[in-house]
Amino acid sequence: MKNAIRILAVLAILFVGCDDNEYEAPFPFSDIGFYTSKGTLNDLQVNLDDYVSFTDLSQGAVSHSWRIDKTDVFLEGPIDRTDTILDQFIIEPRSTTSFEKTVHVQFKTSGMKKVRLYNTFNEMVVFKGNRGDVDYEMPAKKEGDLYVIDTTFLVKVYPKLVPKIKVRNGDVVVNHEATDTVYIEAGNTMEFTDLSTIGEPTGRSWNIRRALKPGEEVAENPVVNSSGDSLANIAFNKLGAFRATMNLSRSGQNIPGDSETYVMNAPIRVIPSSQPFELTGEIRELEDETIQVPYNGEFASFGGQEEFFTVMVNGEAFEIASVAVNANDATKMDIKLAAPIYRPDVITVSYAGGSIESSDTREALPFTDEPVIMSTVNLIPAAIAGLETGADSWVPYWSNKGTVEYSTEQAATGEYSLKLKIEAGQDNAEASAPFENPIIFEEGKTYTVSYKMYIAPGGVGTDGGTHTGLFLLQNWGFQFWNNFAHPVGEWKTHTVDYTSTTPLSQFYLRIIPNAEKTTDMTVYYDDFSIIEKEERP
Repeated sequence: MKNAIRILAVLAILFVGCDDNEYEAPFPFSDIGFYTSKGTLNDLQVNLDDYVSFTDLSQGAVSHSWRIDKTDVFLEGPIDRTDTILDQFIIEPRSTTSFEKTVHVQFKTSGMKKVRLYNTFNEMVVFKGNRGDVDYEMPAKKEGDLYVIDTTFLVKVYPKLVPKIKVRNGDVVVNHEATDTVYIEAGNTMEFTDLSTIGEPTGRSWNIRRALKPGEEVAENPVVNSSGDSLANIAFNKLGAFRATMNLSRSGQNIPGDSETYVMNAPIRVIPSSQPFELTGEIRELEDETIQVPYNGEFASFGGQEEFFTVMVNGEAFEIASVAVNANDATKMDIKLAAPIYRPDVITVSYAGGSIESSDTREALPFTDEPVIMSTVNLIPAAIAGLETGADSWVPYWSNKGTVEYSTEQAATGEYSLKLKIEAGQDNAEASAPFENPIIFEEGKTYTVSYKMYIAPGGVGTDGGTHTGLFLLQNWGFQFWNNFAHPVGEWKTHTVDYTSTTPLSQFYLRIIPNAEKTTDMTVYYDDFSIIEKEERP
């Protein structure tokens, strides 16, 4: 009833507020409320030299004041959002106390700051608020004859970002603040390390652009190489002079954004390499049947070199349609064949030596019968297939009785595998991996399902009676059983063909003990894959 009376009183005041006659409320009332332009977070967060508006919405207060740190200032409102020079609004003479209902506080130094609202009332008041979707109450404290609401707002003021970097050219640390030219051979990498901490940066980007001559102006100066890593190894493949920059940034939910760019004073000049220009890494088939050949530097443009290449497919020389520099990465050549190739094909590539050169004029060295790694598009999400996130893509199934966990004790590839352990007397060890988006299988196509398994030595029940199987849910009819036709103490790949149009939204993997339930063993799983099966017609 008391709240209803107060509401009626407020409405009465609103209705008569424009009357020329002075109106005196039939009875006074008190209430507490406040507002900030940054919401209700425990710690308000702003950039250095920014400001926050605070409004006291209290009614019937006996006294009211705002107090700020002596390093901060009150601003005179109103302040438009487009105003960038805030010093013009500083209230002079400066004071740490204000009795205005609304204040605008500019924070002139970084750190954790305090803005204190102090109200007194003749009667008991309770502030009701919400913070982080949680309701809370803050009752006034009685001090003498008055009731006091003493509220301190905490404001985290972020300093401006200060970039700090280290640059290493081979074994030499570069004085990047000097103007001396740094020389690097084409094809080599330079190490850039972000050491920035001031301003709590959350990210950075390294960019390499062509160095402009004094007075030179260009409409665009595109980035020739970049990285977002805190420790970035950036390759320099083009001859010429370049300039390195780092764009330091701070961003995130409720975090005031900021950015700062550092330009490395020392120019970088790329000179011809003293190393041979040769094949590096593996030759791979891409999904579109392009055969990609990597070298340890960038290729100069060329044409008419097909006659110097030989591509053998299952022992037969195939006609080459084209050989060209990759449009996006000039360190790679793309070879296209005139006839289609298939995943089971065994392919080798040879280069007899033509007139292909690097961008720094080195002659491309020939090679003979290098194997091609064929394209395999794994339909299983990477986190589930390889487990390298070490996260929770695989979880214990609801009826699991054993142990299910990510492990670094054994791994077929990478660092992680999935560990299932069943002990004597347990009914099972069960794991599942739900897919964020189901795999859709096409009608009329066959798929190859495979995974790798390792049985730890010393287990009980590894020689029979115990079963481990993979189920493709929602197809319980498909059971990929191993029945332990598997050596102990080594990784083995298990493969089976699968034909279905039922979408796959979850893996289910389990170990079932022998009839006596004496099974006591540990099994590791890795490298799950489902790929479309291809066969040469």
